[in-house]
Amino acid sequence: MLLVKYELDKERKKNLKQKKLVLISGIIGPMKSSNQSFMNTAKGYLDNGFKVYHFAFYSKKNQKYELSALLKYENYKFFGIPNFLSYFVNGRRKKKNHKKNHNFWQLPNPNEILKPHSELTKSQFIFKLFYDISESLRQVIITPFLKPDIIYAYEIYAAMPGYVISKILNKPFVKRFQGTFIDKDNIDSKTTLFHKKAYEKDCTLNIMANDGTKGDVVLKKLGFKDDKILFLLNGLDERITKPAEKIKIQELKGKLNLEDKDLVLGIFNRFYPFKRIDRAVQLIKELKKDIKNPHLLIGGMSGPMEIPIKKFVKDYKLENYVTFLGQVKYDDMLAYYHICDVILILNDYANTGNQLLEAAYLGKQTIATDDGSNSKVLKYDNIHYVKPHNFLEESLKAALEIYKNKDRVKEKINEDILTWEERMKIEINKIDEIIAKWDK
Repeated sequence: MLLVKYELDKERKKNLKQKKLVLISGIIGPMKSSNQSFMNTAKGYLDNGFKVYHFAFYSKKNQKYELSALLKYENYKFFGIPNFLSYFVNGRRKKKNHKKNHNFWQLPNPNEILKPHSELTKSQFIFKLFYDISESLRQVIITPFLKPDIIYAYEIYAAMPGYVISKILNKPFVKRFQGTFIDKDNIDSKTTLFHKKAYEKDCTLNIMANDGTKGDVVLKKLGFKDDKILFLLNGLDERITKPAEKIKIQELKGKLNLEDKDLVLGIFNRFYPFKRIDRAVQLIKELKKDIKNPHLLIGGMSGPMEIPIKKFVKDYKLENYVTFLGQVKYDDMLAYYHICDVILILNDYANTGNQLLEAAYLGKQTIATDDGSNSKVLKYDNIHYVKPHNFLEESLKAALEIYKNKDRVKEKINEDILTWEERMKIEINKIDEIIAKWDK
């Protein structure tokens, strides 16, 4: 009888054993102004009882990243690199790119479609080679002592080191992607080899974000079957689902002198070509011909299109119609959404991302470019889709229609969009299944 009880207790403890996840993310992490996808993924595992060992190619002191929320967890352990090396990798690249900004002076036609540059440069190739070797060695030295249940590679840099250590330890290997740079036009191009090698690396499961880049199609073209693909929309960050502070909204309106504006539009993105902030300034230029006092808020960090966009604003005397906010903290995004009459999401790439989900949830009037799939996935009355090849005409018409009905529109919460917590439960249930099968 005692022996039976002992065996039952032993089995119960085994089932309650804390699962261990090695998270390899390279240069990807919780950046201060963006990438709540990474933060909510890490928190999802931590909140569900996993012990997370996070291997990253930056230090705790690197000011690009905000690790404080994760470091509060007892079941989170961070393995970074020395700060001087972290600065050399991130800071030096930023300075070099800043010089290149001055070469971009012409804005593209607003009806032109731009795709992100995914070419592998010589410096990227050298860094990738260095990272693959150094991180793989670090995994071989440290990870066997951690006795993980699963290896989780976050984005392309982590794929090779994750694959190597999973094979050495004979553990399930999961790859997680926030989207893809590859499409049907460049899938066999040498310029995308950098990404393709990571996507096609064999694994137990690919977790691909449904962000408008059709990553599921790419994975299938590379030979993966449905049972090795988990294709999910992102979730809503809890900071967006909390009630808005009316006092904070009024203070922000006053600070930005928006009380007398007839229509306030907002675009919150980085100044990268495919993010298409240029479309927003082209739109406000046309909109002011029909509306007395429209205003555009542009929130985002620097990028190669920042200088030409600011030059365009100055050349066309739009300074009174455009406010550059600079970097906007994600904690403040809810207030910024609420001071806008119209949210603009104008990407030519990855346009079914977090912002479209947030705008749809909040019921904010939104003008979004349609890639042919996002309008099928997110159908809401407050989202006005426009064709990118006819952007200026269709967006102007949509903005004027919103202005005409501005006082009659009632914003309502669309509660059928999953939160990050709910979205992560779908993922973690799948991970639990993988671990359980692997242990048998």
